[in-house]
Amino acid sequence: MCAVRVACRRHDWTNALFDGRATAPSIELTVTEQANVGVDGLLADDARFEYAECGLSGLIVARAKGAPVVALPIFIRNAFRQSYIFVRDDAGISTPKDLEGKRIGTRYNMTATVWARGFLQHDYGVRLERVHWVNDEPAEAAAGYRLPKGLTLEPVAAGADLQGLLLDGKIDGLIHAAVDVDRLLAGGGVRRLFADAGGEERAWWARTHIVPMMNVLACREDIVRDRPDELREVFAAFVRAKELGMAAQHNNRDSGLFWFWETFEEQGRLMGPDPVPYSVGGNRHAIETLLHYCAEQGIGDRELGVGELFVESLDG
Repeated sequence: MCAVRVACRRHDWTNALFDGRATAPSIELTVTEQANVGVDGLLADDARFEYAECGLSGLIVARAKGAPVVALPIFIRNAFRQSYIFVRDDAGISTPKDLEGKRIGTRYNMTATVWARGFLQHDYGVRLERVHWVNDEPAEAAAGYRLPKGLTLEPVAAGADLQGLLLDGKIDGLIHAAVDVDRLLAGGGVRRLFADAGGEERAWWARTHIVPMMNVLACREDIVRDRPDELREVFAAFVRAKELGMAAQHNNRDSGLFWFWETFEEQGRLMGPDPVPYSVGGNRHAIETLLHYCAEQGIGDRELGVGELFVESLDG
C-alpha cells in the first residue's frame, strides 16, 4: 500500500481524517496537523508532504511565477472578513470611506486582507491608494508587488506589534486575520468598524453569494499528471471527512456554545446545507473574484485563470 503524507489543520471538515473515520482504500494516509505549510513546503528537496494546506494568496503568487504546484478544490479555511477590521474610537472613522487618509495596519500579502481590501474598494467605495498602509512585512516585500499607482506600504519596525500600535494610538485601524480580539476590545477605545459585523457579512453574502476562501489543499503538478488515482483517492477522503463533519454539526450536545443551534439553523436557512462545495464549478465566481482582487492589488505577476490554479477535473 502506497504511503501518502498530508498536512492540514484540524477543522470540523477534517477531523475525520485525523481520527481514521475518513480513509483512502488503496493508499495509507498519514495526516499531520499543520495549518499552513505553504508552497515551499511542497517543493523543497526535503519536502515532508505530498499534499498540504496552503494560503491562497501565496499560492497565487507562486503559480503566477510558474511554480509547479496546483490547488485541489478542497477549501479548508473560509471566513468572512468584515468582522476583522478594527478602528480606534478617536480616529474619526465612522464609515469605510473614512479609512482614507488614515494609518491602517495590515499584512499586505495575506489572503484575508486581499479579500478585505477588495470588498472595501468594490462594495464600499474606498480608494485604496488614499489609505496609509502600515505593513507587517519586511521593507523589501513591497518590491515583490506591482502596487497600484499611488499606493504605498510603510513597513513596521522589526518585532513591532500592530495590535500594540493600535492600542497605543500609533495607527488608526487594523485589518488583519491574526488578532487577539479580547485584547483589542477589552480596554475600550477600539471597536470593529462595522458595529453589526455579522449582519454586514450576511448582507454581503446575500449580494455576492461569495464565501471568501482562505486556504486550500495543494500538491505538485507531477502528482496530478503521474498519479491521478492517488489524487482522486485523497480528494475523496477529504470529501468524506467533510460529509462526516457536517453531519456531526447537527448534534451540538458536546459544544460549549449554548446557542449553537440558533447560528447553525440561521446559516442553513441563509446559505443552504453546504455553502462551500468541494468543486471548482460551485465556487468559480468566488475564485475569479479573488484572482481579480490579487491582480488589481499587485499580488502576483499577472491575473491567473481559474484552470491555471485549480485541478478542475475534481468535483465533490
